[in-house]
Amino acid sequence: MKVLVLFGSPRKKYTYELTKAFLEGLEKDTEVEFIDTTKLNISHCKGCNYCLKEMKCIIKDDMEDILNKIEDADMIVLSSPVYFGTVTSFLKVLIDRCQPLYNKRFVLKVEDKIKKKGVLIFTAGGKNKKMIDSMNLVAKFFMLSCGAELVNTIYCLNTDEVGLDKEALQRAYITSKSIL
Repeated sequence: MKVLVLFGSPRKKYTYELTKAFLEGLEKDTEVEFIDTTKLNISHCKGCNYCLKEMKCIIKDDMEDILNKIEDADMIVLSSPVYFGTVTSFLKVLIDRCQPLYNKRFVLKVEDKIKKKGVLIFTAGGKNKKMIDSMNLVAKFFMLSCGAELVNTIYCLNTDEVGLDKEALQRAYITSKSIL
């Protein structure tokens, strides 16, 4: 199984630790590619609709490789802290640039099967539970565009006050075992 982790935190702290706990629970023969999106060169989508004609993006940057990796993966893990109720800007730019995948599935209808599993991992400094719905909605639409079904969400709220609790780490580890 190929697992692609799209990590969007500029800091290696709580979100990274939660993601690491999830990955540690995967079977040893699982192929994991961890991509730190904060280090990539990805331009913003220009809305030019080139991807409607050619099923690829006209912009030549790191996203070309990412789109191929998304298509090759069996599981996609979207990992981010919550910034204003959504993923970080690093992941948001990547998600917006997945328009060729969206068009392929929903406009051109070239591919319609859900073949992959999707997992959302996030941390939030605040404790408002509405962030769960907000993050799930973003992840669900992203996963659908990628041909994946969001099968689980792993999160920890209130990290500003209490940090990352051990129960969240344990849940992440156990969840990865149950998904496979």
